Amino acid sequence: MQRTVRTLLDHRHQALGISSLSSDVRAHPRRDPGCRLASEQVLNPVRQEFRKAIVIFDFHGCGENNLTAVQLENTLQQAFEAAGWGKDEIVFIVIEPELEAWIFGASFGQLECHLEWSQALPIDEWLRQNGHLSEGMRKPGDPQSALDAMLQLQKKKRSSKLFADLARNVSLARCQDRAFQKFRATLQRWFPAQ
Repeated sequence: MQRTVRTLLDHRHQALGISSLSSDVRAHPRRDPGCRLASEQVLNPVRQEFRKAIVIFDFHGCGENNLTAVQLENTLQQAFEAAGWGKDEIVFIVIEPELEAWIFGASFGQLECHLEWSQALPIDEWLRQNGHLSEGMRKPGDPQSALDAMLQLQKKKRSSKLFADLARNVSLARCQDRAFQKFRATLQRWFPAQ
């Protein structure tokens, strides 16, 4: 996630529709649960250095079982505002189910190119035949499992470099994921293109 977000902010500002910006992307040492339960541990020590903060984490694996991703975002937003953060200083983005959902926002053709897909079937047909993609859907219900199966078939390893390469090269125009749209809209509001 850290490398993907850094790549988007450093190299894709035009595709995101924002002005160039200076940013610092940090990972919580406790990953998704840490972002949900203790974001202030990372944010408070550097709060005076930055005007804005976005906390992004995966819903799957964060440990929340009673709220939806949107409810969790709203709960965290309210808690931070109650603790003194300004209404538009911080935004929480919970990706449902996980970051891999953003990868499937690209066209299947782009994925084939960037994953060097060598199978006879196109990716979307392969995903359907192997139970990862329902008919009429644009992305798998379990994108992490689907990506892992594709990488295993291609004898490729999951890596932050893979995610960064995809973030740098695939079109962002088709990604309709709710969390990605919130990410883009927040950045456009904060850092409008000039």
